[in-house]
Amino acid sequence: MTLELDKLSPDLEQMARAAAEMRREQKTRAKQLRELVAERATDWAGIRAGLQRAEEIADRKYFRAAAPLTENEPLNAAIPPPPPPDRATIIATDGSQIMPDRHAAFLYYLINVGAIVYHHGSDLAPAIHTSPRLFYPQIEDDQTEDEPGFDTSQVTIARDRGEIEMLANLAAAYRGGPGWVLALLDQRLLYWPMVGERGSAEGVVANWTRAMRHIHETGALLAGYIDRPGKRSVITMLQTLLDEPDMDWRALGKRPTGNELTDAGLYATLLGPGCRSPVFVDISSTNKRFAEEDPNIEVCFFYLNAGNSNVAVADELEPGGEARAVARVDIPRWVAENPAAVSAVHSLVYDQCRILRNYPYALTRADELAVVKRDDETNLNFMIDLAMQRVGLSGSETAKQSGKEIARGGRTQYRMGSGHG
Repeated sequence: MTLELDKLSPDLEQMARAAAEMRREQKTRAKQLRELVAERATDWAGIRAGLQRAEEIADRKYFRAAAPLTENEPLNAAIPPPPPPDRATIIATDGSQIMPDRHAAFLYYLINVGAIVYHHGSDLAPAIHTSPRLFYPQIEDDQTEDEPGFDTSQVTIARDRGEIEMLANLAAAYRGGPGWVLALLDQRLLYWPMVGERGSAEGVVANWTRAMRHIHETGALLAGYIDRPGKRSVITMLQTLLDEPDMDWRALGKRPTGNELTDAGLYATLLGPGCRSPVFVDISSTNKRFAEEDPNIEVCFFYLNAGNSNVAVADELEPGGEARAVARVDIPRWVAENPAAVSAVHSLVYDQCRILRNYPYALTRADELAVVKRDDETNLNFMIDLAMQRVGLSGSETAKQSGKEIARGGRTQYRMGSGHG
C-alpha cells in the first residue's frame, strides 16, 4: 500500500503557515540584532560585562555563548577572503557506515573512512586513501537477551574516531610539504558524543583530543567545516547586551525549543561572498574541558559566506532562518591566535568552495571515497556467508525480517548511512 498523500494536505497547509510565521519572526529578530551589532560593534567592556553576568546567573551545565577572540575585529566586520597561498596541502576525511542489524543472519557493523590529499597550486593529482573496518561480537562483549550486539552510538563514535585519526596520521605523513598543510573535517571540532548506557563520553573525548594534539604536533592547521550550522552562541552573547526585561538569564544559552534565529541566519545579512565574521571563542563546559587539557586545542570559530552570490545584499533569509551558503568554520586556538594561519584557512576553504559552489571540493571527494553503496553491502554479506560456511556455520535472517520482505514484495528500507548528514 502506498502512502496516501492526500490525507496530509491539511497538515501541509498548517506547516507552510507556521514556516511563514517563523520566517517573519526571524527576519524581525535579525534586523534588531543587526542594528545592535552596528551600535555596539566595539563595545568590548559591555560585552565582557554581559558575558560575566550571564556566566554567574545562567545554568552552567547548559550555558553556551561566544566571546570575541580579540578586540581587533569589530562585531560587524565582514573580512574579505585574502588570496590563497601559492602552495598548500589540503587533507580531508569523511566516514560512512553500515549499521548493525540484529535481524540479519550475522551481526556486524562496518566503518569506511575515505581521505583525499589535494595539492593546492600543483599539477599533482590528488592522493586517495580508504580504510574499511569490520566490527563484530567478541566473547567478552556484554549482551542482553533482547538486544544482543551493539549500541548504535558505538557506530557513530567509531566512525568519528576513524576520521580524525586518519586525518592526524596523514598530517604527520605530509609534514614538511610545501606551504601550509590544512587538515579538514566535515564536522565540529568541539566533540562530545551521545553515548549509550554502556559507554563513557569522557573516554571517547580523550581519543578525540589526543588526535587534535597529534595534528598540532605535526605543525598542520586544523579546521572543522559545518554546513548549515544551528549554533546560537553569538546571538546569546548579543542577548546579554540587549538585557530584555522578560529575558530569563538562568536559561540563557540553552538550546532553543523552536525554530529560532541562528548565528548563520544573522550573518546571512552581514557577510558578502567569501567574507568571514570575526573569530570567536566558544564558551561552554565542553570547551572548558578541552582548554584545561591543552590550551592549544580550545575551540574557536568564525562564520563564512561560502557562496558566489551576495546573499547579504537583500534582507532575506533562507528557510529555517539560515542562508544556505553561510557555514561555520571551527579552528583550534593554535590556529586562531595566528593571523596568518586564520587567513590561510579562510582563503583555502573558500577557494575549495568556489570549485563546487558553496561546499569544499576536498570534503565532497572524501565523502565519495567513504560512502558504502547498496551493492557494496550486498557483496559484503555474500563474503560473510562464504567465510561462515568455511568454518561450518550457517545463518538466517529473523522471521520478522523475512516476513517484512515478503510483505513488501522486494521493497526494502535501506539502513546504510554515510557521514554527518
